[in-house]
Amino acid sequence: MSTRLLSRLKAATEISEDTTMSTTSDTGHDGESTRPLILWILPLVGATLIPGLVWTQVNQPYALHPGLVLTMTGFAAIFAGIALALLSSGFRRRLRWALGLTTVVVLVAFQWRGLAEIGAAVAGVVGLPVLSDLTPVTIAGLLLWVASRLADEWPFAALTGIGVLAVVGVLGIGALAIVAPAPPDIGTVTARPGSPDVLLLVLDGYARGDWLDEVYGYDNSPFLEELEARGFAVAYDATPNYSYTYASLSTILNLDYVFLPGGIDEPGRELMRAALTGATGMIPAFQQGGYEVTYFENAWGGSQCGSAIDRCIRHNLVSRSLWTIGQMTILAPVVNAVVMNPFTTVSLGQLQSLGEVISEPRSGERPRLTIAHVVLPHSPMLLDANCEFNRVDIQRVWGLGSEALQTARRANYVGQLECVNQVVLDALDVFLERYPTGVVMITSDHGPASTLLEDLPVDEQLDFTVQERMKILSAYRMPGCESTFRPDLTPVNGVRLLVNCVLGADLAPVMDVNNWISSNSEGEVEEMSLTR
Repeated sequence: MSTRLLSRLKAATEISEDTTMSTTSDTGHDGESTRPLILWILPLVGATLIPGLVWTQVNQPYALHPGLVLTMTGFAAIFAGIALALLSSGFRRRLRWALGLTTVVVLVAFQWRGLAEIGAAVAGVVGLPVLSDLTPVTIAGLLLWVASRLADEWPFAALTGIGVLAVVGVLGIGALAIVAPAPPDIGTVTARPGSPDVLLLVLDGYARGDWLDEVYGYDNSPFLEELEARGFAVAYDATPNYSYTYASLSTILNLDYVFLPGGIDEPGRELMRAALTGATGMIPAFQQGGYEVTYFENAWGGSQCGSAIDRCIRHNLVSRSLWTIGQMTILAPVVNAVVMNPFTTVSLGQLQSLGEVISEPRSGERPRLTIAHVVLPHSPMLLDANCEFNRVDIQRVWGLGSEALQTARRANYVGQLECVNQVVLDALDVFLERYPTGVVMITSDHGPASTLLEDLPVDEQLDFTVQERMKILSAYRMPGCESTFRPDLTPVNGVRLLVNCVLGADLAPVMDVNNWISSNSEGEVEEMSLTR
């Protein structure tokens, strides 16, 4: 019996020693006092914030979207908290070890896409396709092994430093003030008595009628005739000013070109960001003229209401955040298969609410300018002609896949376009019934991209690709100003005519130029000659 008691006492002593050693490892070495908990949490905070920072900035030249990043960070923080609780056995033991391991888990979980890109690059160099899968798994395993050794001071101090830099970087970029350049000099303007309500509707990726007929076998003339019956002049030879949304839309809102031929430089980016957020160009011009501005946000990262916007219409920020953060993880294929792409779902909700929003009574005597950039009929093609979700094709990049698949995508594009046509006509009818003198500009930012290879300069693209991308829908309803219209107007001159017509300004036309951007973020801008 005494032998049993001695054995139990010995076992209890060993457990006590283990607990003391564990506690010592988390409270410092050689009797040092416990370090402030914030120092151990900083790396985890950095790992939580990095996904939102990186994936809202990568390949995106526009400004950080605070609401999107905040929501995404919240989801990442919930994941991190659960992981930390599990790894630290309820926060009771080996806290520093658990924090380090959780940090790496968060980074691996939400930066899997980056690890996969490294794997693809390694596989391309070595010539072994299997490395595209093995490399990210190996990197993740090594990171987790390193994290498990973080009971020592110096590795954790290094990780803490990285965390501090990440936090400071996020706060610095988030607090970055956009210095708005002066808008074009349009003189002193004032809304005249009875000034009309104005609608600027940008339909993303909407092809011109002749191209739809020639390539897609679709006759869009009934829709164009419906527009003409409502007082629109259709620009049958319209082309965009740029091949990508961020440059085209910001040029419209800026009332002038944001990027000149050559590289996309930082002054151009600042001008673009200022225009997209309402700090320069069209929006302050209309506000100076006494207008109230309503702005629709969408799922595209460059769409955000700046502080100058009077009324912001925002749709489904949570679903947009869940989708975006899902694309960062190893579960991206599952997210793509199960969750509807918010590019389409948010845009459909936005489009369907357009009529209600633009027909609402004015809040006061001020007329209203409504700006809506709708990411439709842009891919992915998830809608049929009745605006019902069919999930036929979730791919946003048309150029991937066989010719048969691309042919099917063109058919799906037509169905999505027919949905857009009907909803737009319904919204216009409601708007014009309330505001019969209303002024409307409907345009696309660029055409479809069924064969587009984004990273190639214009002289290496197929002629078919260039022609398709640079033929767009464009139509104008400007009562009393019809004589200024031309059928080959590019959007930058179309919006200048609109400002002149509504505000009585005297903006001279600029050169109608078509520019090709060779990639989505840092590509070259090439002025091109396009046969309309």
